[in-house]
Amino acid sequence: MKYSLEEYMTNFLRTYTEPFTAKEFSNGLNSLGFDVSTEEVSMFLSTDCRVFSLQRNMFITRAGAFLNQVFSFVPSQRELEQKLFIPGDRFMPFADSEIPSSTLRFEFLGHKLPTKIFNTDCNYARELFTLYGDEYISQYIAADPACKNLNLAENNFELPPKLSLTGIALDEVLAREEFNFSGRFFARVKNWDKGIIEIFPIPEYKENPFQMDEIDVARQKWNETLENALLDSFERMGPCSSMEEQLANVFYENRKKLCVPSCGSISEFLHITKKVSLELFGVETRLWRAGEEIPAVGSWNDNTYGVGCDGTLPFYVLPDYIIDNLLKDQLHEKREDLSEIVKKLQTWQGNLSQISPDVIGLHVQLRNKFVKKNYNWFADFSNTALRKKALDLYSRVRNLLHEMDCDDGDFQKLPQQELITLSQLFTHISRILEILADDEECPEEETYAMTLSLEGMDSNFEDIKPLLISAADSLKKKRFNVI
Repeated sequence: MKYSLEEYMTNFLRTYTEPFTAKEFSNGLNSLGFDVSTEEVSMFLSTDCRVFSLQRNMFITRAGAFLNQVFSFVPSQRELEQKLFIPGDRFMPFADSEIPSSTLRFEFLGHKLPTKIFNTDCNYARELFTLYGDEYISQYIAADPACKNLNLAENNFELPPKLSLTGIALDEVLAREEFNFSGRFFARVKNWDKGIIEIFPIPEYKENPFQMDEIDVARQKWNETLENALLDSFERMGPCSSMEEQLANVFYENRKKLCVPSCGSISEFLHITKKVSLELFGVETRLWRAGEEIPAVGSWNDNTYGVGCDGTLPFYVLPDYIIDNLLKDQLHEKREDLSEIVKKLQTWQGNLSQISPDVIGLHVQLRNKFVKKNYNWFADFSNTALRKKALDLYSRVRNLLHEMDCDDGDFQKLPQQELITLSQLFTHISRILEILADDEECPEEETYAMTLSLEGMDSNFEDIKPLLISAADSLKKKRFNVI
């Protein structure tokens, strides 16, 4: 079977565990018949979330970075009473975040631990998925096989009062008398790609539970190390694209101090620390300095409003899937005048681009040949209404930025949370349009979910628009001096 370049690269990044250079990677791809330069590979690796950049132009995959690194977690009394634990967010950032935690495989002394159902209430369930962010918790819980009959879309994405989760059975572990079990487990990832994690209980015993011993002191030091490392990452990296990415960078950079026998857990740390907490970041959640509003602009992005991996405004970019959606919309209505699309693209670009209309027109013609060749009018029928709504909101978001007409310095003076929300809306709308560009026909349930999501985004957009326009107008007035 012949594999594509993307399949080879994905397999490599999921399974290779040794440090490597971009040149070594490109040489390997070239030997397989793919013509990829070292510069192209280096650019790809520097922006891929599955890779950490090292010194001397070296890289290491997540699969290699967290292989066999030690961390710990503490099941709750409620879980121990039922002799199980819920994976939830406890294995973040060590396990692959793309693998639903309910499907991770756990081993004890070489044996796979079976699963068992844990019945609980929605509030307790949400606590077990805190690090995914309040805005995504429901979706992660719904992905659990034990929730296969849960239809979030039909319930406006609200969890029912009672639900079931997939737990990992601890009967075999707790039955072993040689373990003086304290309630804490060590864990280490044996296979990142396949999601295999080994666990074993920590035999800790305290003669006086009210008096600190050596392990308590060491764990207190661990909490201080994690706290300082996070505060440093906020200053250097700002709010990463997710809490998972923030933690991944911190734990990898500080693995010699954090992945140690005296390690605590992130959950315990968040209950102890006074300096770090979960803070709102637009419509999402991030780890940040406790009680502080997370700014859109800071030293980590050179005081420019750059939220993309390359540090540029996401609004500057017009990827092909946006153009493809415009073409599909036109094809569905059986209109052939491509100049309408060129004019719309020019409007969206505004004064943000120096690309000439002729260049844009040529590119639209090339995309039209590709889209037209594969277009199926009947299959596309179910996507039409959703695509129109997404393109309409996408257009209004881009036009809002054009109306604001701010330079990099002015972005710092705009309402930061509203600015962040605008960027996040743009990202989510773009993702919907990317799905619509790729899929011939979206499943009915997925279409319904995206429609509800768009309605929520539309409401958010209308809430932030007047605040941003008002602030931008005030800035424009200050640019002019009265003579």
